[in-house]
Amino acid sequence: MERRQLIIGYLLSAVSALTFSIKGIFAKLLYGLGVDPVTLLALRFAIAIPLFWLAVFFFPSGKVNAKDILILVLSGLLGLYAAALADFYGLVYIDASLERVILYTYPAIVVVWARIFLKERLGRTKLVSMALTYAGLVLVMKLYGGVPRAGLIGGGLVLFSAVIYSLSYILTEVLSRRVSGVKIAAYTTTSAGFAFLATWRGKTVPEGIEAWSLLVLIATISTFVPVLTLALGIKRIGATRSAIVSFLGPVSTAVLAYLILGETMDLVQIAGMILIFAGVLAISLEKTPKRLKIEPQTRS
Repeated sequence: MERRQLIIGYLLSAVSALTFSIKGIFAKLLYGLGVDPVTLLALRFAIAIPLFWLAVFFFPSGKVNAKDILILVLSGLLGLYAAALADFYGLVYIDASLERVILYTYPAIVVVWARIFLKERLGRTKLVSMALTYAGLVLVMKLYGGVPRAGLIGGGLVLFSAVIYSLSYILTEVLSRRVSGVKIAAYTTTSAGFAFLATWRGKTVPEGIEAWSLLVLIATISTFVPVLTLALGIKRIGATRSAIVSFLGPVSTAVLAYLILGETMDLVQIAGMILIFAGVLAISLEKTPKRLKIEPQTRS
């Protein structure tokens, strides 16, 4: 039975990584149809919110008090609303494969916030991990030479998204020990969704079956499915194993971006991606303090 649960857990974590990796592809295709980032995000969350609450009904967990709800609402506004805005506007300027790799640096950024707010000690493993991750970021974004203005803006926005998301991670980390990932996702996506709808206010409405089909796909396949399967996968195999499986995500995005969008990464950027993977892997495998266990959660 245990072996069966492990296999199911790995499969669920792989499904989460692979389905979430398609997000940037869907966004790029929608941009090509004239859908702007705010409209995309507002409708994405509007479609996904009922699905998350349906999941809460089928996968009930611990109760959430008023203080917890306030923290979750703030986390949603910070980690999903603000971070997603920066991320999706960044995608306007850079390739989907590059966006996925930059966003994947968030575990190393969490370490910095933990040092500032939680006074966590920066041991040798964390320092090496941060050095690898940030060195990889320099190579991926090509910060060592002249960077095109569009690339600098896009990469900067996505990196800013990772910074904001990692800060919201600190807010919800304590709650994740007693509240399920599905319920956390339901509250955070709801608060972010209403914020996006208030920003959007129906100013532009997508036209055509193709645009609406892609919106449904990004809300279900690249929003609801990855969060649900991630929560169920972590329950079976733990956060560390699930984090290792999540390495499939950036690789999958790079392959799909090449096949569907014709995007490519040069050898220097691939080397940077490998350094980032090594840095994130080091953090994932390190024994972290009980009050801060870095694991994947809802992402923008």
